[in-house]
Amino acid sequence: MKKAVKVPATRRMVLALLLAVTIFSAVYGFAATLDVGAGTLSAGNATVASCQASGTPTGAYTVAYDPTVPGYKVGSVTVTGMDPACNGQTVSVTLTGASSASLAGGSATYSSAGSNTTVVISSLSASPSAAAVTGISVAVNS
Repeated sequence: MKKAVKVPATRRMVLALLLAVTIFSAVYGFAATLDVGAGTLSAGNATVASCQASGTPTGAYTVAYDPTVPGYKVGSVTVTGMDPACNGQTVSVTLTGASSASLAGGSATYSSAGSNTTVVISSLSASPSAAAVTGISVAVNS
């Protein structure tokens, strides 16, 4: 039978401290490689200029009866409240359901011709049942 070797408390403390410093250094090194910028999706924070100077664009969807559902399905999404400074930008929408699950999405290019503050997104990736939609997310992509 082998006898267990007892490591002195000071040695255990030094080993624990060395291990903690090694882990901290590795995590800090990984964090230093993350990018923060306006053109990329990364971790961190930075001020990003927006074409939407004030207000918040909101989305509302139209419905159409579909006997295959049976019931009403989403036909298109209209985004209102766009700032004319966002002319030429891509507006993306995502329809969400239970537990914020994505049901459908689409995008269109916004034109602020005249005093237009609306964009209609008629081409969606799917036509979900209107009863399943619990939210609409709107994003203006530069």
